[in-house]
Amino acid sequence: MLVREVARPRRVLVVEDDGDIATILSEILAAEGYAPVAVSDAAGVDGQLDQRPDLVVLDLRLTRDGAENILKSLRSRDMGDVPVLLLSAASDLPERARELGVRSYLAKPFELDHLLVIVRSLV
Repeated sequence: MLVREVARPRRVLVVEDDGDIATILSEILAAEGYAPVAVSDAAGVDGQLDQRPDLVVLDLRLTRDGAENILKSLRSRDMGDVPVLLLSAASDLPERARELGVRSYLAKPFELDHLLVIVRSLV
């Protein structure tokens, strides 16, 4: 009898303080077979880091906590190697991503297909 190993869905931590955007991102990722978990701030991120995410989708302009604090939290928990996709409507997104040490970013508004291509390349 062959035992087939079932791959677990890739866990994507969505950090977005706009509830509508977080819901849409989560629904799209779930439809593609990912296991999204949406949180809106650093406390939510800390509460989800008991399980290592395969990807973090992070809004640059969080209202309560900056993306910098979220990245510090990841790095302080030895998760600095977890890929991060930075999202923002900011005109200086490429520069901010470089300053934060994030290689992948996507400007809002974006095409969903483009988002999924980037997500697939990161996980």
